[in-house]
Amino acid sequence: MQAVQLPHTNELAAAAVEAHARIQGHVLCTNLMHSHWLSSVGGCSAFLKLESEQHTNSFKVRGALNKILSMPDEQIRQGLVTCSTGNHALAFVYACSRSAAASQAHSTIYLPTTASPAKVAKLRAEGGNVVQFGQDCVDAERQARSVAQQQGSTYISPYNDWHIMAGQGSIAVEMLTQLPQGKLDVCIVPVGGGGLIAGIAAVLKAAHPGCMVVGAQPAASDVMRQSVAAGSIVDVPSGETLSDATAGGIEEGAITLQPCQQYVDTWLTVSEQEIADAVNSLLHYHSKLVEGAAGCGLAAFRQLAQAGELRGKQVAVVCCGGNIAVPVLQSVLQTGAVWP
Repeated sequence: MQAVQLPHTNELAAAAVEAHARIQGHVLCTNLMHSHWLSSVGGCSAFLKLESEQHTNSFKVRGALNKILSMPDEQIRQGLVTCSTGNHALAFVYACSRSAAASQAHSTIYLPTTASPAKVAKLRAEGGNVVQFGQDCVDAERQARSVAQQQGSTYISPYNDWHIMAGQGSIAVEMLTQLPQGKLDVCIVPVGGGGLIAGIAAVLKAAHPGCMVVGAQPAASDVMRQSVAAGSIVDVPSGETLSDATAGGIEEGAITLQPCQQYVDTWLTVSEQEIADAVNSLLHYHSKLVEGAAGCGLAAFRQLAQAGELRGKQVAVVCCGGNIAVPVLQSVLQTGAVWP
C-alpha cells in the first residue's frame, strides 16, 4: 500500500496518519468499491467506502481502537466508561478485546433508552455491561461522564475526543491509497456528533484542498448542521429517524464543531423516504446491506447528482455502518422505492 502524502498537513490530519499506523492489524482495510450504478446516476466515477463491512459492521472500531491503544495500561486499569447509540458501544467492546489491560478492566456502557433494541441485544450478547439512561444520547453522555468522574474511571466519548476523531480519519488515509491517482473531488459523509466527518475532512483537505466534503444528516435530526450555522452547539429536539446511528443531541463544547466548521464545505439534509429509498436501492443494485445512517450519504449523493453537481468528478460515499434491525429492514423494503 502506497504512502500517503499530505502536502498541506494540519494537526488532525497528522494524527489520523498516526492512527492509521497504530490500528493496523486490528481493523480491516475495507473495500473501496467502484459503483457503476452510482456512476451512471451521477455522471461521474463513484465509489463506496464499505465501512459497513468493517469489524462490528461499523467504522466506529477505528476511533475506539485508536483511543484505547493510545492509553497507558495503568489508566485503563482504573476503569472505562463510554456512551453510545449502539455502534460505538459495539466498537468499544471489540477494542477492549484487543488490549490486554482493557480486556481485564471494569467497563460500563451507557445507552439512551431509545437505542435500537437490536443493537442493545447484540451488545449484551457480546458481553457488554449495559446501562440505559435518558431519552437522548446527550442525557446518557452526561450521566456516563458523571459516573466516570465519581469512580475515577476514564470516559471515552463516541465522538468528542481527539483520538476518536483521528481514528475515524484513518478511513480517508486508507481511501487515498485505494483511489486511482489518489485523489477525490467529492466525499459524502453521514454525520451525527461529527467525529467521522471531522477526521475524514481534515485528511482530505490536507491532501487536496479542493476536495469538496459534504455532510449528510437526516432532516429529523440535523444538530451538527444547525450548530455549524449557529457557530456553537445548539440544543434542538430530534425526531425519530431511520438514521438512528446519527440521531440525537451533541455535547456542549464538543471539539468536533471546529473541524466541521473549517473543513466541511456543504451540508445536506435528507428525508426519511429518501433514506429508505437509498438503503433499498443499494441492496437492489449491489446486494449490499447498510443501516439508515449510510442511507443518508447515498441520499445526499442523489440530491447532488440530480442538481448536476457531480458530473465528470471522482466521488466517494462513506457507507458508515450495516447494523440494521430486521423490523427496520422489513419496513424499508416495504416503503422504500428503488431508484430508476
